[in-house]
Amino acid sequence: MATTLQQRPPSLPPPRSETGAVGWMRANLFSTWYNALLTVVLVIILVVALWYGGRWALVDADWSVIGVLGGQMVIGQYNIESSCPGQNCFWRPQASLLLVTVLLGMGWAVAGGGVAKRIALGAAIVSAAFALLPYGLDEMGMDVRLLLVANLPAVFAGWALGRYTPVGTPKWVAILAVVFFLLTLVLLRGIEGVPGMQPVSVIHWGGITLNILLAVAGITLSLPIGIALALGRRSNLPIVKLLCVVFIEVFRGVPLITLLFMSQVLVPLAFPEDLKPNSLLRAAIVITLFSAAYMAENIRGGLQALHPGQEEAARALGLPGWQTTLFISLPQAIRNVIPAIVGQFIALFKDTSLVYIIGMLDIVEISRAFIQGNTEYLSSAKELFIFLALVFWVFTYTMSYVSGRVERYLGVGQR
Repeated sequence: MATTLQQRPPSLPPPRSETGAVGWMRANLFSTWYNALLTVVLVIILVVALWYGGRWALVDADWSVIGVLGGQMVIGQYNIESSCPGQNCFWRPQASLLLVTVLLGMGWAVAGGGVAKRIALGAAIVSAAFALLPYGLDEMGMDVRLLLVANLPAVFAGWALGRYTPVGTPKWVAILAVVFFLLTLVLLRGIEGVPGMQPVSVIHWGGITLNILLAVAGITLSLPIGIALALGRRSNLPIVKLLCVVFIEVFRGVPLITLLFMSQVLVPLAFPEDLKPNSLLRAAIVITLFSAAYMAENIRGGLQALHPGQEEAARALGLPGWQTTLFISLPQAIRNVIPAIVGQFIALFKDTSLVYIIGMLDIVEISRAFIQGNTEYLSSAKELFIFLALVFWVFTYTMSYVSGRVERYLGVGQR
């Protein structure tokens, strides 16, 4: 027996055609004849598209319109003479950006790196890189550039706060996120009588800042409202269930554009005569409620997907109904529908561009208005809107990427 084992030939490595890049291509791209044909056709299409598309983007396209619009795509008409006499309000949006950067740094410290680190550093580097834009000092002063560069030390300051101070916990980061958001609204709106804080009407807010503010408010509020509506729709109380069903079906059955039009008339009726909400608040309310109706159905789907044994086991342990829902059913339901929830968040962010209907100049509308008002740039319209599509793609892909990492961390789809 020992002689037989000693004479056994050594194990040979797998064929080179089955390992490495060659093996991966053979298994995934050329496994069958029709798979190989499809791969060749798609490669030809991709090469042709890259050739002509790249040639147009690098040689024929005129991207100067983006530089001309510049800061208007970021803050709209916030710092023009009619909205801010003296045009010294530029620092307020940039101070708000510094708060966001500090918060991202704290999130990096609390999360321990990974995707949080990449997002924090990426946001800080991109913000600081805007200081290198080739504008003259009359168009972009040194103070503006310094505030942009300050995002780099700000992200590390946030990391230090989260790493070495008692506020470095998820609870405190959530609290500070709410505080910073409210402080951002105060900075942008201004305070009467405070030097350097003259009020700026919300009708002058615009650009991507407006889209982000509406999206943050809508995402933050639509999730808890949607959870409450989903639980109400499953309630055994007939009146509560009926009200939730009516709310969900009405808001899901009416286009968002129609609701935005109606907000100009109906939302002010819910407030006292001397406390009518401005257009920004009306838009935020409508977008939040519209998204909450869809969010409720996503959450309800997650609750219905749970096995009845979960609740039966909780009742067998003597847990009351509210504890069963809060600690057993709801966490599992939300975990199961993370893709649907993030998909709704992405749709909400893109829907913020519809506020042009009520006269607000988001990044899309201010770009369109600029093109129509400056006929010499009509030929550059496609370059501008391709750039806008890229901006929206960056934000939505970031949300999708974070969602994927969260799903893998929580083991969504795994048993």
